[in-house]
Amino acid sequence: MTQHDFYLRIEPLPGYSPLSPLHCSRRYGRDCLRGHGHEIGRVTPREIFASTLDAMVYRRYHDPDHTEPVTEPLIAADMNEPPWDRRVPGCVLYADVGDEIAIHVRNGDPDECHSLHLHGLEYGIASDGAWPLGVQAKDGSRSDDIHPGGSWTYRFTATEETVGVWAFHDHHQMVQSWINRGLFGALIVRDPAAEPADHEIPLFLHQMSGDAAADGFESPALHGGASYPHTFGMTPRSFPYHCKIHGVTMSGTVTVQAGAPHATSVVIGDNFFSPAAATVAPGGTVTWFNSGHHDHVVFAGGGGGTSYCLNGRTYVGNTPTIVTEPGRRLRWYLLNLDVGDTWHNFHPHAARWNLPSGGAADVHPLSPVEGFTVDTVAPTPFPDLQSQQSGREVTVRGDFLVHCHLEEHMMSGLAGLVRSRQRLRVTDEPLDIELPYDDGKCCTDLDGTRSCKPMSHHEMPGMAHEEHDVLTHAAMAGFWEMLPCDSVTLAVHFALLHTGKVLIFSGSGNFPPRHDAHIYGSVLWDYEEGTFTQVPVSYDVFCAGQATLPNGDLLAAGGTKRYDDPWQGAPESALFNGEAWTNLPNMADGRWYPTLVSLGDGTVIAVSGTNEAGDATNDVPEIFDPATGTWTPTPFLRPSLPLYPHLFQLRDGKLFFTGAGLGFTELGGYKLDPADGAEIPVPGLRLATNRDQACSVLLPPAQDQKVLVMGGWGEAGATPFADLADLSASEPSYVPAASMKHGRTMANAVILPDRTVFVTGGGAGFEADPVFESEIYDPSTGKWSATAPATVGRLYHSVALLLPDCRVATAGSNPDRDDDELRIEIFHPPYLFRGARPFLEDAPVEITYGERYRLRTPQARDLRWAQLIRPMATTHSYESGQRLVDLPFTVTKRGDVRVTIPDEPNLAPPGWWMLFVVDMKRRPSDAWWVHLS
Repeated sequence: MTQHDFYLRIEPLPGYSPLSPLHCSRRYGRDCLRGHGHEIGRVTPREIFASTLDAMVYRRYHDPDHTEPVTEPLIAADMNEPPWDRRVPGCVLYADVGDEIAIHVRNGDPDECHSLHLHGLEYGIASDGAWPLGVQAKDGSRSDDIHPGGSWTYRFTATEETVGVWAFHDHHQMVQSWINRGLFGALIVRDPAAEPADHEIPLFLHQMSGDAAADGFESPALHGGASYPHTFGMTPRSFPYHCKIHGVTMSGTVTVQAGAPHATSVVIGDNFFSPAAATVAPGGTVTWFNSGHHDHVVFAGGGGGTSYCLNGRTYVGNTPTIVTEPGRRLRWYLLNLDVGDTWHNFHPHAARWNLPSGGAADVHPLSPVEGFTVDTVAPTPFPDLQSQQSGREVTVRGDFLVHCHLEEHMMSGLAGLVRSRQRLRVTDEPLDIELPYDDGKCCTDLDGTRSCKPMSHHEMPGMAHEEHDVLTHAAMAGFWEMLPCDSVTLAVHFALLHTGKVLIFSGSGNFPPRHDAHIYGSVLWDYEEGTFTQVPVSYDVFCAGQATLPNGDLLAAGGTKRYDDPWQGAPESALFNGEAWTNLPNMADGRWYPTLVSLGDGTVIAVSGTNEAGDATNDVPEIFDPATGTWTPTPFLRPSLPLYPHLFQLRDGKLFFTGAGLGFTELGGYKLDPADGAEIPVPGLRLATNRDQACSVLLPPAQDQKVLVMGGWGEAGATPFADLADLSASEPSYVPAASMKHGRTMANAVILPDRTVFVTGGGAGFEADPVFESEIYDPSTGKWSATAPATVGRLYHSVALLLPDCRVATAGSNPDRDDDELRIEIFHPPYLFRGARPFLEDAPVEITYGERYRLRTPQARDLRWAQLIRPMATTHSYESGQRLVDLPFTVTKRGDVRVTIPDEPNLAPPGWWMLFVVDMKRRPSDAWWVHLS
């Protein structure tokens, strides 16, 4: 007989959504079944907010003082399980026959009383926990009424008769309410006679919901003079809301209470609500009037809506995905914790179990709080595909559904997966199917160009309303996704780091009061995990220049010393090492709106910018040497360039000024030699004086040495002109390229891994008239194609960059002071909806110029390109380091890919790069980070 002590604490889990336990994480918010409204595989922010509630869990600790939490996963094989502090249920306990069990429960809920009631085991009345039938200790504490901060120990005995899976839950009062908020778990008494299992899988089928669904609402974009009414329900409660454009710093509250007026008005000013706290009668209406100049979106996410869940999560891709291999024994411990009038059942695809009466079954019904233990065997994805004795070894996957077979429940999210990974050897002999290689992703890539449109659709409750051909349209024009989080600070500067995180910084963000108060915005965004961390910077980096150093650190130089009359450039510089900023020596003079260019020798040149006195442009370039951490003025290269001049390093070591920048210039294009200051004009740029805040890119691949200049502003307005210069020619000049579909300035251009150029945002007017439709330029055809329109207009101080997963993040816009657009929107390019993409199984991390390296990909025979793309560090419609470098490759008889790294540091400056492979259909892999030195 063994004494087994479990230490549990009842703890709040605030802001929990079953659709996205980590609200902005890319690992959640998915629907891999791509149900109606989720065709691109993502749920909407509106659904995430509507399902959000303050959950409550039993959390297990190793010690009685609750200082060391148990962090092991509930299901080791579940690739989607959230971290220990964001999961529902909070714990699952295991015991053996003969154990004497003590469950020590402390109530960490600061507001409510709770208890614990365990099914199935032997116990006395002091361990029952059902209000009001428990017992009271001499100190006044009760088994059925644990007060905040109080404790009780429940004692049980595990016998042979108690083998199985048993639920425990709160039984104080409002039992269903607390179970629906996550206050449940299980104790499993293992069967000593059972064969060992490869995977133990406790699986809870249940609902999650708040005590009452909170009203959510969202206005359209309200221009000056516009209004928005919303009628509230009859339930008295408070509704916090904020401006979706400007973030939670612009917030208010509406309280529904008896005796309040039936109609209430709230005035929207520029970044405030008045009154900030309003009241209205049950069933009454609040009307917001925008009296300011800025646009606003009045937003309340609501929350507490009902979700069908497996282990606290909804929809395939968030719910458990059990990763295993064919033939493995899976032991399912099933519990229905839906304690209303809803039954569920359990149906695993391609699996079955024997019945005591004979025969077999693959569906089992579960009444409320019923437990069921059953073993199944992981299926073989391709039983008829015999592994060859020779050939390439690959891993394929079969994703087998596990779900409740009530279709409404399944399509509302009550489904998970068993992913069976099968190792095969394959030759070049053609197969009748495309093998589903295991790329480690949760959702399968679909080909929207071959999708079948349903003739009709039965809408399921809670699903978004979209057209049936969303996937087909996305395969042609891409798709925009709004994130359920904002950028925290205005995204004036946007830099992708080799950690996959994005540095967002704004300094004072075009707002003098922040400058005067030394409030400088700088945030590190973990794109995968969805977190935003403040990373303080010591000086005002607003309108600095930035570039990436060979070791991956980000260099920022210059910025704002003074606002207006005159603007004065800051001489400071700083380094961001991936975690924090550190100060560097000052430059010789200030720079406001400078350009920084990473050079082939690992140094960085800083060019232009308004000087510290604010009376002229700083025409003395300086070189930063990361080896010494010092700045040195250059003796040459001192042309009168505009602010933020668009400069690219060429493969011969020269710099090319495209003719674009911030402000008006008549220079046109110039090749500049840093070695001796020689200047070679590159004529032919049309409307050369009309290229204020145009876009410039070094077209892919960089070996072609072709530059495209697009759009810009001037006397002719926003031009759609695009002009192309082939700098490898003996006498280069600009020639007209196909014009964009829209004239635009202040747009952003991003090189995509399919070797096209994505142009997004900007305005048809100067800091006005946003262009919502993006477009893509294909250098191989010389043509533009339109994409899906964005939701958010992006004007001055907006940014865009390529992410490692081949998507594009867009943020920012600040056409007026103190009018900071904080929404983040993600563009999914068309290649994400054209079927299975290649992926890299293995590649080196450290690479060297001129060397050859082996890449492993199961799609080796179908590759079109291998390439490096420099991570972007962008601001003001331009990024000096953005480039795509082609990697020549061969494929060996064994199916390995051998790539050659160009021995040209000027073409590919040292540092961190994203390595992509692209197949014959121009579908790119996700990035593999490599360090070139």
